[in-house]
Amino acid sequence: MPHPLEGIRVVDLTIERGELCARLLGDHGAEVVKVEPPSGSPARSLPPTHGEHSLFWAFRNAGKLGVAVDRDDERLHELLACADVVIDSAEPGTAPGTEVDDLAARHPHLVCLSITAYGRTGPYAGRDVPDAVVEATGGMAFKAGIPEREPLRPPGHVADDTASMTGAFAVLCALWQHTAGQVIDLSVNEALAQIVDWSLSNYSRALDAGQPNSELRAGPGPVYTILPCKDGYVRLVILVQRHWRSMRAWLGEPDYLQDPELDTFIGRMMIADAVLNPLYAAHFADMTMEEVSEEAQRRGIVITPIMKPDDILANDHFASRGSFIELPLGDETAQLASGFWEIDAERAGPTTPAPSVGQHTEQVFASLGEPRPAPDAPLEPAPPLADLQVMDFGHGGVGVETGRMFAEYGADVVKIESRAYPDFIRVILGGEMSPSFASSSRSKRCFGVNAATEKGVEVLRRMARTADVVIENNSTGKMDSMGIGYPALSAENPDIVMMSSQLMGSRGLWADWSGYGPNTQVTGGMTHLWSYEDAEEPPGSQSIFPDHFAGRAGAVGALAAVLGRRRHGGGAHVEVCQVEQVVNVMGDMLAKESLDPLSVQPRGNHSDRGTPWGLYPAAGDDEWVAICTRSDAEWAALAGLIGAPDDADLATLAGRRAREAELDALVGAWTAGLEPTEVTDRC
Repeated sequence: MPHPLEGIRVVDLTIERGELCARLLGDHGAEVVKVEPPSGSPARSLPPTHGEHSLFWAFRNAGKLGVAVDRDDERLHELLACADVVIDSAEPGTAPGTEVDDLAARHPHLVCLSITAYGRTGPYAGRDVPDAVVEATGGMAFKAGIPEREPLRPPGHVADDTASMTGAFAVLCALWQHTAGQVIDLSVNEALAQIVDWSLSNYSRALDAGQPNSELRAGPGPVYTILPCKDGYVRLVILVQRHWRSMRAWLGEPDYLQDPELDTFIGRMMIADAVLNPLYAAHFADMTMEEVSEEAQRRGIVITPIMKPDDILANDHFASRGSFIELPLGDETAQLASGFWEIDAERAGPTTPAPSVGQHTEQVFASLGEPRPAPDAPLEPAPPLADLQVMDFGHGGVGVETGRMFAEYGADVVKIESRAYPDFIRVILGGEMSPSFASSSRSKRCFGVNAATEKGVEVLRRMARTADVVIENNSTGKMDSMGIGYPALSAENPDIVMMSSQLMGSRGLWADWSGYGPNTQVTGGMTHLWSYEDAEEPPGSQSIFPDHFAGRAGAVGALAAVLGRRRHGGGAHVEVCQVEQVVNVMGDMLAKESLDPLSVQPRGNHSDRGTPWGLYPAAGDDEWVAICTRSDAEWAALAGLIGAPDDADLATLAGRRAREAELDALVGAWTAGLEPTEVTDRC
């Protein structure tokens, strides 16, 4: 079968922000042309680096063709006339004559995606800030760390990569609608806020009920426990009675743990710090993190190892799945995460390295083909996916978010449950509606059916005959065992697209493991790196990343397959391995680790990009502000603002790096006397 997006040409004008977006479309078969000036893109120097190579660039531009053309060169318009999509990251007012509105006016057939920090309108429009600032304003940083210390921004480029995934879905919506070109305005800040678990819905519901906000920085919190073992740490999650009773049996059924009150989460939480967690730690002390996890999973207990970058690269499960490919990098070879999806059991990912400057200029312009025709009529305002029917078997965070993305862009999404097996997020607070469930299942219809009966299965198979997409994130093999897996449903409807998402994937040594988003966050290496530089153990966070991100990856994969069906015919089975979403988001750092062993370590809020760089205290109760200096000029501006001493040693990055702690104290002393918004406005 052709790749879903084969025959679609995407022109990529991004610089740093949104670099991953076009690559994601290329992973599904689109021809992606990376345009940069003849001098090369500034993103080619972004860390992490190895020698003269930027691994940031290498990961996010793998598989693309490279064209060297200035933005004001008329050849750019020759290329755009023969393209379907253009993606740009220029902030409003920074690219006169070639901003997306200008490009759309000159090329009305184009789908024009603009990815900017805060969108193209509003009071923050045009603010030039790096990813780390948006991680603060978008709500990701405040969830990590311990109350005695500063919040922690996540490792990598979570905000920009999330916007890239969201942008890929937006482009696919526009291509599905395909009646005319259009401009898509994507705010990285809003894209990130949408995946910060259910913080917005939980907080607003508590506010409405007159209750205190429980969304506070508290390490891993009471649910996603971090425990030591022989060679590291593991994450234990005991939410339901069967998990607890299996754990109690593993401990030898001690008499003092037989109180029925301990069958409840609240009962266990009351004695967790004083009794249970020390007991677990003693039990695990002589086992490695993989031994603990494997035995726990065999017993039906949710435990996963907190893996470091070197652990991941040497891990047999990732090797058994082909989670990494070899990437040529000069005279060396890096291990590169192989892609976010599998389609019909084949990896959807890049097959060639990132291009050198202008590597394919002659090739691309020699094979432009015919210009795309102008649209016959203006685009009618309508939800782009209004003609799609979706069966949503999702539960928790991943599948339900995939369904929500389809529902909110017009698809008729039917959420399928039964009273014997409801979405656990629906009932987690004891009733049949929680803020989290309301957020992720809004815009859907609900259908109750007992899939454990022959009649229930027959009803579901009948529904599949007219459905376009089926979404599921049950445990591995569950859908097949019920008679409603992909083979059964595609027999009813050969054009159906199924999106499946399992914790560790549907194949591989750990394919039968169960767990939640935070379990893949630790096994994918993020939790180890989401830490203070001087911490002896991971402080943890209450973020459930990658659940919502994986939901968007599922929506991208499923919609690309539906578009491919229209273009080439045939259904598809799209798989989104949840732990590989973490691995891919940190793909550049893992590539760095493969080249420079043990070089990738926790950096706290610091960055190889520049210094000072971090989260600093502001006036008020637990108020913080992000400040990042990317260049000597930005440091000079900040130094003048805060009254820093005139010190020639600080004029260079190397000089500032040598005195990082001193600069942090200097900046923190200035911010501590000001409100966060005042610091922001002055900067």
